[in-house]
Amino acid sequence: MAAEDEFNVCDSCKKGRLISSDSMEEMKFHQWSKKGYVHCRVMITVGVCDFCGARSLEPGIDRILDEAFQREYDKLP
Repeated sequence: MAAEDEFNVCDSCKKGRLISSDSMEEMKFHQWSKKGYVHCRVMITVGVCDFCGARSLEPGIDRILDEAFQREYDKLP
């Protein structure tokens, strides 16, 4: 199996492949910081397994979440 294919294998069933969704979904999260909880909202695409239907965050999402956190953190007094 090629290295690129390993990222596309479903973590839940290990049989299917993750297919990128064409639609964007809103994700809300909060994270603790030295200024208290920081509440964030981002729009992301979610991968869906073509075998079992499990939903999974796609690789590279960490950068988007980090940017959202930093943007909202900078707004706090």
